[in-house]
Amino acid sequence: MKVVVLYTNKSKHVRPVAESMARWVKTYARSIDDFPKGETIDLLVITFDDTFGKDKELYDFIANLHRDTVKNIALVNAFYIKNKKMDSIITLCHKADLPLMREQYSWKLTFNQLRHCNQCIIDGARLYIEDMVNIIRNYY
Repeated sequence: MKVVVLYTNKSKHVRPVAESMARWVKTYARSIDDFPKGETIDLLVITFDDTFGKDKELYDFIANLHRDTVKNIALVNAFYIKNKKMDSIITLCHKADLPLMREQYSWKLTFNQLRHCNQCIIDGARLYIEDMVNIIRNYY
């Protein structure tokens, strides 16, 4: 099973979570710029922050994905006040007819988490990716 864990260049707060998730499934986290184009991917995990303003890199990346090469997409994000970016990314995936997993993983950033990521968040992300991999292995 090929799993790719990506983070956006703006996502400084979720990068440690992406790296932890990637280690859990025996791969490594990559920047969106390092996406392996043309390869068939069983699970693509996209991690991002709910930063202020539109993340053009993320939106363009998702708009250029194809169902033929990406079999399942999972979204992971950190948000500050409202989880608007997750909603807009889900909508974009639906409009592009991408195979989005039913469950997503989000957490609210606090001032303490801006300095270092809480272990509970990392543990939750590990469980999330483990569940997504098990779903794909057992049901698809």
